[in-house]
Amino acid sequence: MSGHDFGRQVPLYLSVFVAVLGFSLVAPIFPNYVMDLGASYTMLGIIVSIYGAVQLISQIPIGRRSDRLGRKNMLLLGLLTFTFLPLLYINASNAYMLLLIRALGGVGASAVWPLAMALIIDQARDQERGAAMGWYNASFFSALAFGPFLGGFLYDLYGLKAPFYFWALLGVVSVVIVYLKVREPDKKNPVTICQSKREKEHLINPGYRLTFLACCSVVLWAGIVGGFNYTMLPSYAAHLKLSATDVGLIYLAYGGCTALSNIYFGRQADRGRRKQLMFVGCLAGAVSFAALLAASNLLQIAILYAGLGIGIGIGSPAAAAHISDTTCQSRRGEIYGIFNTSRMLGVVAGPLIAGLTADAYGVSGALIAFVAIAAAVTLFTLTVHEPRQKADFRYLMSSSLVLEVFETTSQKGKISGRHKDDGPGCQRPSSPP
Repeated sequence: MSGHDFGRQVPLYLSVFVAVLGFSLVAPIFPNYVMDLGASYTMLGIIVSIYGAVQLISQIPIGRRSDRLGRKNMLLLGLLTFTFLPLLYINASNAYMLLLIRALGGVGASAVWPLAMALIIDQARDQERGAAMGWYNASFFSALAFGPFLGGFLYDLYGLKAPFYFWALLGVVSVVIVYLKVREPDKKNPVTICQSKREKEHLINPGYRLTFLACCSVVLWAGIVGGFNYTMLPSYAAHLKLSATDVGLIYLAYGGCTALSNIYFGRQADRGRRKQLMFVGCLAGAVSFAALLAASNLLQIAILYAGLGIGIGIGSPAAAAHISDTTCQSRRGEIYGIFNTSRMLGVVAGPLIAGLTADAYGVSGALIAFVAIAAAVTLFTLTVHEPRQKADFRYLMSSSLVLEVFETTSQKGKISGRHKDDGPGCQRPSSPP
């Protein structure tokens, strides 16, 4: 990625890092906190899942709205929820109150993650989208690495409320960063305003629907892993007599390796072979989860979670970049709303599967269920199609022609209804091999 493009996106990466660092502070303590309020494993799974369930409903409409009205102000509103929700958590008197609090958090998050992804893709060059999404994921998972470790340390040192107060403070910092440093994309970009009357038929390019679903399944798997971690990892660690700080160290190994691998493999995704990257990444996840069944100490768990993180880092940027190349450019807010909804579907399903299987068969039963899911997603990635190079070249040439025509007509002030309605729209000429 060029230095100029990276410099423009640094405020977004930084705001994502700070926002994730905030909510990940409570990851090592949240399950025990909820169960101390009287929840069972199944109730814990429901409380964790409702956060993602609300996002399943709200992310796509919010993404569509951002395509029409702009992304920055909606992103700010989402980040504002990260400033007051922590204060609601520490004042909850029973587990049922957490359902409403988590639902509010889900609405706020719907205006953060897909819009941040869309803003980054808006600013990235076509040949650098894998690297751009690699840095986005690196920002996300590096915060996820340090947040639980810091949260566990604050909890062990100062008690339950300390991580929540620090979360609220970090929410304020993320709002300030976006307000001062993030710019709204240029609305005069022809890719944004030249839309076909039939654009709803071409949200996904013809021939790539199964590919789109396979790419979404990759981040679905990442969400499922996150749901397992949030629901079962503290209990799994407690069974091995590990502390909250130890859980933070496991998150550090997982998030750190995820972040670093996203940067490297994001660049590799720009060079092609995205299908292979998605397959290998998901396969690494399946193997790591299977090996957790035999793990017995902190070092073994940390190594396996590092492998799990590397797998996610291999597959996720390839999936995100491939989505941008096989879908409608002018509806990226909606596209990444759907894409991130897939991840949140995993966040919903993960805790429910973990809670139900743990209540019925114990933690080992939950691990076996997750191995089976990882294997299924790995096989599904084999359905991914990648555009032919010649087709991509024709698309790039046609995009340049659209840009040239638009700039010429804009200068003459002769943009007619024909240009607006009968433009190239969202369908690209490329087709799967």
